[in-house]
Amino acid sequence: MHFGTFGGLPTRILYVFVGLSPLILFITGFVMWWYRYRGKTVVSRTVEISQSGQN
Repeated sequence: MHFGTFGGLPTRILYVFVGLSPLILFITGFVMWWYRYRGKTVVSRTVEISQSGQN
């Protein structure tokens, strides 16, 4: 089972998808974090600009 010989080709294909799933989860999680981080930065800069204009 460790070498992927159990179940033939369909099992090997399944092992590939299961093996790649942590990488896919990492990438999608990073992208979600990046958009959230970038959004906070843009909002904070907008607030700083609007507050500096009031002084």
